[in-house]
Amino acid sequence: MSVEDFGERSPSWLELESVKPMPVVEEMTSLSGDNIRRTYPHLVVKLSQRRDGMQLKNILAIARGTARRA
Repeated sequence: MSVEDFGERSPSWLELESVKPMPVVEEMTSLSGDNIRRTYPHLVVKLSQRRDGMQLKNILAIARGTARRA
């Protein structure tokens, strides 16, 4: 999934609240997982002991450059 997957339509509120795994976050933001964890730790969601993710609304905010850094 990438930002272009939505085309001209905006994502629904349910899509915005969904949590995507870190490999998807890395692809959509073009940042490494380590960089994301350092810069935006308040936005990272723990999916399991070894897996992290992030809500789509926060991924899009980082991609647009409007996300607040920690």
